[in-house]
Amino acid sequence: MLQQPQPRHRKTDILTQQGFEKLQTATSQTAIWNYCTKSCTLEALSEQTGLSTHTLSKVHARKAGVDLRTLVRYFSAFDLTLESSDYLSPIRHGETTEPSLAAPSDGVQVTESLPPNNGVSWGLAPDVSVFHGRTAELATLQQWVVEHRCRLIALLGMGGIGKTWLATKLVEQVQHQFKSVVWRSLRSITPHSPMPFSDFLDDLIRHLAPQANPTIPEPIGAKMRQLMDTLRRKPCLLVLDNVESILPGHTPQTASRNGSTEQHSAEDQRYRELLRQLGQGRHQSCVVLTSRMEPQPLQWMSGENLGIRSLPILGLQLAEIQQMWSARRAFQGTPAEWSRLVDYYGGNPLILSIVATTIQCLFAGSITEFLRQDTMMFDEIREVLERQLEFLSAPDKDIMGVLASQDTPLSFSELRSNIAPSISTIVLLEALKFLKARSIVERTSANSCLQPLLRDYAKFFTHTKQPHDIEYAPR
Repeated sequence: MLQQPQPRHRKTDILTQQGFEKLQTATSQTAIWNYCTKSCTLEALSEQTGLSTHTLSKVHARKAGVDLRTLVRYFSAFDLTLESSDYLSPIRHGETTEPSLAAPSDGVQVTESLPPNNGVSWGLAPDVSVFHGRTAELATLQQWVVEHRCRLIALLGMGGIGKTWLATKLVEQVQHQFKSVVWRSLRSITPHSPMPFSDFLDDLIRHLAPQANPTIPEPIGAKMRQLMDTLRRKPCLLVLDNVESILPGHTPQTASRNGSTEQHSAEDQRYRELLRQLGQGRHQSCVVLTSRMEPQPLQWMSGENLGIRSLPILGLQLAEIQQMWSARRAFQGTPAEWSRLVDYYGGNPLILSIVATTIQCLFAGSITEFLRQDTMMFDEIREVLERQLEFLSAPDKDIMGVLASQDTPLSFSELRSNIAPSISTIVLLEALKFLKARSIVERTSANSCLQPLLRDYAKFFTHTKQPHDIEYAPR
């Protein structure tokens, strides 16, 4: 006989004065770097904590109760531990009950349920309590982390494809396997200006090894050794989001790839060396990184029998997109129209969310009417693609133009015959490798192609670009 899950009390908790003051102190101390000046707005706090502004307002008002996990997440975002004296549950009678689904995927784990000395610093991790699909990816990643004990795992894919959410959901499921968990985004507040490497190391050491004192000035090499020693001494889980922000080819200083050799800044080199150490170094921890572009060290270090793995993150399936859209008002469309819509946008959750809003606002939820306009590319989507395609060289764009002009994937020989003779074979190889590493060109067997959305975008900039006369040279 199937045993029914035991009911549990759903807590509705509010902050005590002590808990509220602890948060006030933490937010005021971090206001300078948290996108704020004199005080933290609800929008800034929402980005910091991953909680909605509505939920934050309820927490601050301290009149209506919230789920205990909400308070845990709020405190964790500022590296605070929620203690019993920080909250109270005024309602102890007549509480509602719900089935207990006590699985790691339930959400943020309450501090008391974690192993001794476990600390979770969520940083800017999003709230993934509403999560669709990715069952196979999560199973694979959990196996790599728990069974295979991989040292470094890279989640690679286009912007908006769901890498950050997948990494966060993975952490929720496996955090109990580690003594310390730190989630950090490398996306800088100022465009193209990553966090100084020394400050970044100080931040990691401060949370992974609280007994250390990273405020004492030390050489970069000493800080690197201290970090690696910490990862060797105890199992830590480190998530680095938006790694493409510190990779060569992302910043203007390293974007020019036509002619002279790239001049990587000292900061770029240090971040690259850290990635190499995290992947090749001997330690008992796991590093999960997300990136729109595959870091160069991973291209030759990863492998099925090695402690370094890469997982390309593809779009969601039709049923998963329909489930995601079900939270909105109803949409009308035939099965064929649904398939055409999801296939065209490559199952990209972010782009399809933009499309859903457009269909609701302008076409009353009718997918049929939207498709009838035959205008599936608009400014908001173009902005997402431009962030993915920024800093492409002229050969990169020429390759995309050729692939966009073909209805079927091309072999390398076919691509070579369609590209201008002024582009040498070695430049063509390097450009194709770059486009593949940036999740722009897809490979089908030994052939290359573009997704329908990228094909249309490539046609757009091919027709609008200015004539150029460039002497192509190796990168």
